[in-house]
Amino acid sequence: MRLVSFIPPAETTARTGVLLGEAIIDLAAAAALVSEEVAAAPWDMLTLLRGDHPEVTIATAADIVQAVVNVMAGEEPAEAPLTEFAWQAGLTIGETALVLPATQVRLVAPLPQALSLREFDALVDEPTAALRQAAGYWVGDRRWPSFRFANHTAIYGPDDPIPLPMSGPLDCGMALGCVIGQVGRDIPPDEADAYIAGYVLVNAWTIRDPVQAALRPRDVGTSLGPWLVTPDEVECYRDDDGRLMLTLRLSLNGREIGQCNTALMRFSFGELIAFASRDTTLYPGEVLIGGVATGGCLLDHYGDEGPWLRTGDEVVVECHELGRLRSPIGQTDELF
Repeated sequence: MRLVSFIPPAETTARTGVLLGEAIIDLAAAAALVSEEVAAAPWDMLTLLRGDHPEVTIATAADIVQAVVNVMAGEEPAEAPLTEFAWQAGLTIGETALVLPATQVRLVAPLPQALSLREFDALVDEPTAALRQAAGYWVGDRRWPSFRFANHTAIYGPDDPIPLPMSGPLDCGMALGCVIGQVGRDIPPDEADAYIAGYVLVNAWTIRDPVQAALRPRDVGTSLGPWLVTPDEVECYRDDDGRLMLTLRLSLNGREIGQCNTALMRFSFGELIAFASRDTTLYPGEVLIGGVATGGCLLDHYGDEGPWLRTGDEVVVECHELGRLRSPIGQTDELF
């Protein structure tokens, strides 16, 4: 499934849904198709991931999607394949629409309230790592996983403007992340994939000043989105070592400037989870970022003199299987 957080027309509160084709199924609204108990439950993304309510789970979300598909197709339960789904007007319970055209809602970060952000450095080759280190920026250990924490309270979604920081120039950072979906501690690498709720595109914004970057590492913000894609959707893209083979693409102002395949990760997400959970407990809603990909930032292309991002620029991180994460660069007076 492609889980989304969205704001319907004329509303201000984010709701949780599933993207299917060009339509979004509102899980809270459509839950009544499954049972009244499910309909009365809270359907925000964090509750869905944590399993705070026994009926609010990813498995129940899949049941709701299938129920909507069956109703739209006019068939009995489990007889309408998801590939035949198409949005049609008029499916409501009372005055509440169960299905909305994606063009009529505003997508926000699929996980608007991340519990934490751990940023690894597993998707960069040796020459690029040497370039970044020579410019004075953090590079993880090359022999085993290593991470740093980023600001988990500064989360941006698709199409959210990114303010220019006062502390120095701004650079982007194309990456792939996973979201934890189960509580776990000291997780073995060969069991860690079961703890992943889904994968998400990431843009890790960075101040391009070595001193400021050292004093305030990854404090500017992080963009996530547009969807949280459950592991079953990308399982067919795994290689023999358990790494996903997904092509990430970075564009600036409509021109592609970099791409990287996630099969090049030095460590799989299972290995990153195992390392992160050593002697500590991971909780649903925590995000692990694989690392800024080779060619995924302006530093990799232009060196430590830039040019850097400016007001009016548009940065896009894209992956066919994970969507398109667009970020316009905003004004300095938009600082949070």
